[in-house]
Amino acid sequence: MKKLIIAISLIALFLSCTENSGKNSNPGKEVAFSFAFLTDVHMNSNNMDVSAAGLKQALEHAKSQNIDFVIFGGDLADLDHLQPQDSLRADSLMSVFKSAVTGSGVKAYLTIGNHDRYYTFNNEPDVSGSKFFEKYFGDTYYSFDHKGVHFVILNSVQINDSTGKYCVGPEQVEWLKSDLATISRETPLVVVTHVPFQSLYYPAMEGVVKDADMFSNFKEVWDILLDYNLKVILQGHQHLHEELLVNNTYFVTGGAVSAGWWGGPLLDTEEGYMLVRVDNEGNMSWNYIDYGWEAANKQENR
Repeated sequence: MKKLIIAISLIALFLSCTENSGKNSNPGKEVAFSFAFLTDVHMNSNNMDVSAAGLKQALEHAKSQNIDFVIFGGDLADLDHLQPQDSLRADSLMSVFKSAVTGSGVKAYLTIGNHDRYYTFNNEPDVSGSKFFEKYFGDTYYSFDHKGVHFVILNSVQINDSTGKYCVGPEQVEWLKSDLATISRETPLVVVTHVPFQSLYYPAMEGVVKDADMFSNFKEVWDILLDYNLKVILQGHQHLHEELLVNNTYFVTGGAVSAGWWGGPLLDTEEGYMLVRVDNEGNMSWNYIDYGWEAANKQENR
C-alpha cells in the first residue's frame, strides 16, 4: 500500500508555482469566494527586517487577489528555542507579526506551529508552549464558517506522552467529533494543520521514506473526517509545495512564505502561498502563487 500511495503521489509533487491545479471544481461555476493559505513565515529576531518585509509583500499580493481572508498555517515566528529570559524578544516577534497582519487590513485565522511554542508564560514554565500563542491569537484549535463552508483549524503540535511525537491530543479529538456533529454530512469541509497528515518531504529531500514530521494519530483523525464532505486538508511545516490524492482526500502542503527560511527556494518551491477558490456549490480549486519575493543572497537548495 505504501508503494502505491507513493507512486500516485509523486505525479502531483512539485507542481509549477503558476500552474493551475484543477481539483474538485467545475470550471463553469461562478467563484463564490477565495482565500489564501500562508504558512511558515518564520519571523526571527535575526532576520526581523527581512521576514517582516516579506510577510507584508505576501499579504499585499494575497489581498490583490480579492480574497475574503487568509489562514496562516503555523510557524509564524521562531520562538521555541528562546529561553525564559528572552520573553521581551518573544513579545517583539509576535508583536511585529501581528502588526503586519493587522496593518494589511485582511481578516486572518491563525494555526499554531511547532516553532510558535514558547515554554515560558508570565515567568512560569509552560509545558505545552501554547499559552503565549493564545495570548496573541486565541485558541490553538477551533472552527469557523464562511459562506456555507466549514473550516477546522487543528493543533497538531501537541505531544503524545508515550511516544514524544506530534499528535492531535485526545481532548482535541473529542472536540473535533463534537464540532463536526454540528454540521451536515454535505457541508463542504476544509481542515488546516501545521504538521502534515501525510507528506513526501523525506523521499524528495533525502531519498528515504520515514514517518518523521507527520503527526502520529493522523489515521484516527482522517477516519473521522472521511464521514464528511472533506474538500481539502491544507498543511504546513515542510516548506514544499506538495499535493497528494489518496482515498479521495487531497493533502495540499502549502510551500512557505519564507521558502528556504528566507534564503531562497527549497528545491523548486519558491517563496509563496496557496490561493484557494470556492465555487457557488462549495467545490474548490487551488494553485501555488509566487508572490515575487527574491532573497538577497539565495542559497542553493538543489
